[in-house]
Amino acid sequence: MANSIPSGIVIQYDNGGGTPVDITQYVLTLNDIDVESLVEEKHSFGDAWEESLPIGLARMAPVEISGLYDDTAASGPDALFAGRAPEVPGTATTRTLTITWRGSKTTSVETYLLLYKRSADRNNLTKYTARLQPTGAVTEA
Repeated sequence: MANSIPSGIVIQYDNGGGTPVDITQYVLTLNDIDVESLVEEKHSFGDAWEESLPIGLARMAPVEISGLYDDTAASGPDALFAGRAPEVPGTATTRTLTITWRGSKTTSVETYLLLYKRSADRNNLTKYTARLQPTGAVTEA
């Protein structure tokens, strides 16, 4: 069994032209990758326990990445996230987020940008946060 380690993780995100960009060196935190099946409650009157039934639909929770703010690199967070809100229906294109977990295992999904935040602190370096909304099927290989 091969365990995933921080130095083995690679994070890629499409630029405006649809080309994957390795943003690993700009990411210091990555929230949980949360994929879930949706269920409907199906317990009836008289049941003492909740019962559920899968409805054949799944979703992935928003993905949040953050790190040190950089507005100079063409492949940095500011170049990829700034100036994209609002995402307009019919004209906004999804961008692929791909996370490689130690060499071969990948999680890939199309996303829309929900939030791009820059946080200044007089005692620390400026940080950024980007929140991405997955849409459609998650591909895990």
